[in-house]
Amino acid sequence: MSDFKLGRLPADPTTPKLKLASFLTATAPVAYPENRDWLSEVASWPMYLNDRIGDCTCAAAGHLLQVFNRYGQKKDVQVSDDDVLKAYSAVSGYDPHTGEHDDGAVMQDVLNYWRKTGVGGHKILAFAQVDHNNLDELRAAMNIFGNIYLGIDFPNTAMVQFDNNEPWDYVRGAYSEGGHAINAGYYDVSDGMWKVVTWGKVQPMTEAFFDNYVDEAWVVISQEWLDANNKNPEGIDMATLGDEFTRITGEVNPFPAPQPVPTPGPSSDPVDEEFAKALVKWLAKNPWFYKDVQLAAQKWLKNR
Repeated sequence: MSDFKLGRLPADPTTPKLKLASFLTATAPVAYPENRDWLSEVASWPMYLNDRIGDCTCAAAGHLLQVFNRYGQKKDVQVSDDDVLKAYSAVSGYDPHTGEHDDGAVMQDVLNYWRKTGVGGHKILAFAQVDHNNLDELRAAMNIFGNIYLGIDFPNTAMVQFDNNEPWDYVRGAYSEGGHAINAGYYDVSDGMWKVVTWGKVQPMTEAFFDNYVDEAWVVISQEWLDANNKNPEGIDMATLGDEFTRITGEVNPFPAPQPVPTPGPSSDPVDEEFAKALVKWLAKNPWFYKDVQLAAQKWLKNR
């Protein structure tokens, strides 16, 4: 049986959390298609050290960055193991030199670090908690933002299923081996299947497994998910949603409407003006040369 690592610590119930339902309102579509796949275009998924240390919370951040850039920017972007390790050490206190304090991390702590400091030079705009018991909210969130950052209570039977290339499924009598953090980027309503990224590959997961073992869910909002007009890959404008975010949190809109690029007016540089006047005079004395240039210079002087 594989000896991969877990590493998600329980969420702190006393820490304030922005709820996605608070601003996923009529300002953004809550409908969703029957299936959604934000994983298959990513060519490969690094391990990000999660076979050696309990950094799953930060390894999942690395995988999410791959999704944001592949689908949002049409680029293949991977942070390094060192980038993931730096984030994990900063959040958890892990010492890579001695191996001490490899105790895992809280997902919300990782998200706060990611937003304020960044992972491998990449910061996120915002994050919000999703109701992990509400499949409609989960699917709507994944449809809009391309991800669900999931926390699961990992059963002992799941590692055997993973090794056997089987979907994660509910098994009566299984016991927990600890917490694990993963990126969910696929759902299919017709068969209830989900797909997540963990330990270097895409892992299918049944709805029964989801219902019994998922106990924490977040949506992560990244500028790299959006185009220059702050629209997601489906063309949904995020500016109005950002206004709701500001109203609720008091923080700056993470995706304001793009400012129009000003149209440059005629130059008023005195050197340019002096040259144009001299050119008009010279052409007036030599009318048989470049009449179109003379007219252009006169027009420029009139409209400057």
